[in-house]
Formats: sequence, C-alpha cells, structure tokens
Amino acid sequence: MDERHLLYVLAKAVAEEAGEFTVRPRLPRLKRFAAFAYVAEQRGYRYAGHAPGNAALNNPYFLFRRTSDTRAWTAAPDAARSRALAGNSLPGMRPGLGLTPQEAARPEVELLYSRMVVDASGRYTPRVLSNILLLPVVLAIFLLFPGYTVDRVLIAVGVWLAFFALYLVGLGVTLHRRARHLARLSAVPGE
Repeated sequence: MDERHLLYVLAKAVAEEAGEFTVRPRLPRLKRFAAFAYVAEQRGYRYAGHAPGNAALNNPYFLFRRTSDTRAWTAAPDAARSRALAGNSLPGMRPGLGLTPQEAARPEVELLYSRMVVDASGRYTPRVLSNILLLPVVLAIFLLFPGYTVDRVLIAVGVWLAFFALYLVGLGVTLHRRARHLARLSAVPGE
C-alpha cells in the first residue's frame, strides 16, 4: 500500500510539474525507499535529504527536487501511467514486483541507500544525549511522590544507566554504519 502512495505522490508532482515535493515513507525498509528514490530520479526528481524543519521527528519527511524536464512521463497516456503506478513498468524495477530493483539499477539504488543512511545518522545529535541527561531529573520527580528510599533510588539509577548504555550502543552502531557508507560514497567519483 505504501508503495502505491509513494508512486501516487511522485505522479502528482510530475503532473503538476512541481519544483519539489516531500514524502513521508512508511515502508519498513530503507532499501525499498532507496528504490523509490531511484524511480523518482528517473522521473526527474533528485533525492535531497530530510526536509527542513523536521529533523526531530522519528519518521521525517524526505525532500525531492526537480532536476530535469518531466514532460515525457506527464505526456504518457493515462493507461500507461496507471500501469506504472501499479508497479508494472517502473524504470529499473522488476516488472510486477513493485520497488524491487533489477540488477542493472542495483548499484545506483545502493548508493542512494548509503546517502540515506548517512543522512539518518546525522539525526543522532547532542539533543538525544541531552534527553538522556535530563532523565535523572524526571526520575527524581517521580521518586518524590512515593518517597526516596535506597531501593527506589537504586532502581532509578539502574533505569538511567540502562538508557545511557542503549544510547552508547546506538551511537557506536550509528558511527560504524556512517563510516562504512561514507566510505562507499567517497569511492564513487562525483558523489
């Protein structure tokens, strides 16, 4: 269902000859969204990262900007366009399988995926750490009502340490993935 929604938003942008459009993916996998970005590029819209002003959202909007003339697809007969929206003739995708790239398109989809991973890793900001550091204040307020005891304070400290450990693990994984994908992008000339 989400694939059809994404393709509908793309078709609408192409038909209206919009300069840019934003879309919020609900796909469970970022690789599928990278395949959508590949299709959007074939229709004249280039992936431009997260839309400004929503970096704090867990599932942000992504921005696509128009790069070339999209009239060729707009001029296509409505029947051909609706078949493309149904996933039967998406450029670079396997016929009838929606956003599943063919072997020829896979390297470009992988590069788009790497750009998306690098963009997503940029959202792991000090703001997240400040929320973790604010947690002891929240825990202290909750301990105020039932009263402070050694057991309750130890539980609160344990909860905070667990969240801090999760933060550190997440940061480590994010930095490792970012480095790997940046290396992939830097190995490609022109990226």
